[in-house]
Amino acid sequence: MDKKRFASKCVIFLTILFTLVACSNEEITITAEDASVYGIVETNMSIEEKLEDFEYMYTLLEENYPFFEVNKRLHNVDWLKNKKKYENIIKNTKNDAEFFLAIDCILSDLNNPHTHVFNGEVYKRFYKHFHPYEHEVLNYEKSMERYDFDGNVEKIKLNPNSDFLTSHDEVLETKVLIEDEVAYMKISSMSYNHIKEDYKKVEAFLKEVEDYDKLIIDIRGNTGGFDDYWKNIVGFLIDDTLKVEYYSFYRGAYRDKYDLYAVPFSKPLAELDGENLDKFPAEVKEDFDYYTKNIVMVQPWDVLDFKGKVYLLVDRYVFSSAEKFASFAKDSGFATLIGEPTGGDRVFSEIPFAYLPNSGLIIRFSAELGINVDGTINMETKTIPHIEVDATPNEDFNKDKCIQAALED
Repeated sequence: MDKKRFASKCVIFLTILFTLVACSNEEITITAEDASVYGIVETNMSIEEKLEDFEYMYTLLEENYPFFEVNKRLHNVDWLKNKKKYENIIKNTKNDAEFFLAIDCILSDLNNPHTHVFNGEVYKRFYKHFHPYEHEVLNYEKSMERYDFDGNVEKIKLNPNSDFLTSHDEVLETKVLIEDEVAYMKISSMSYNHIKEDYKKVEAFLKEVEDYDKLIIDIRGNTGGFDDYWKNIVGFLIDDTLKVEYYSFYRGAYRDKYDLYAVPFSKPLAELDGENLDKFPAEVKEDFDYYTKNIVMVQPWDVLDFKGKVYLLVDRYVFSSAEKFASFAKDSGFATLIGEPTGGDRVFSEIPFAYLPNSGLIIRFSAELGINVDGTINMETKTIPHIEVDATPNEDFNKDKCIQAALED
């Protein structure tokens, strides 16, 4: 797999492993534990250095981040206008650990799980994942010092309970709910490490239930991973090639700084004819600079002859690559979706990282405005299921409202 393809697949839902107070509250008090708890090194930065880093981050997002208007509409947060409040939070930090928490708190106000600051665990997780490919941002000298890392990948010891990328836990569950009638597959993540081994498991299971009337695929709680995982499943179940096109819009010049983040085959917004442009939300014309048309296509494997109906169970936690599966399944007609609206943020291009110049802290931020086939913003309207019911999973499928909705359909 070449570097660009490898990097573009790394669109994974990662969260910082501690709880913070939402910065939308008017009065914020940041209290931190020792810096080592967050996997960073204390260097006793000055307030001036911290404010310079905040100003750099603020400008970077102001020019490149796509969801300011969405955040206003969904969460009533005007992030850009909150600048003074955020500066005051920074000024009140007494050490680097509090500054780290303050940055994460400020970013949490954007209400986007792809946008966050790295703690030591996340930094080393990504560093190991991208190795041996060179990643200029992760190799920034001050970042390596901040995360107490000398570049020796062999020394990286990750928490097996939180390491999504190298988890060896099973992510696939298969069973028969009603003999000769209804089959069930649960996919807890689109794990890169399980793509090859689960391909064989999926093939064997689907051959067993090839003549069933219904197949339920459950991705509730699945926050993403790699597209090949779900595309393999779809390939087993279709007779003809399925294809859906999605527009994505971008703003700012940060992606031009690194080859890793460049958007292949992008075009200036001016090349999009006015009739098409008018179909999109007003902020596209006002705030964005260039766009791409992305094609999601899955071809049949031609090894099965499944004629039954496919149901896809979704909830608010379905995100990133899992969101791509949900939207594609609905828009292509592959499956009937049941549950609640998803988490959104379907992405195609690599999600950028950036380092803060003084502290070396690494942030990750969404930089792609994905559009649904109906012209709405994916991060705003998500993917709406065909049948909306309580999406809470229940170990007893007779009490699981999503599964029951599929059985009754």
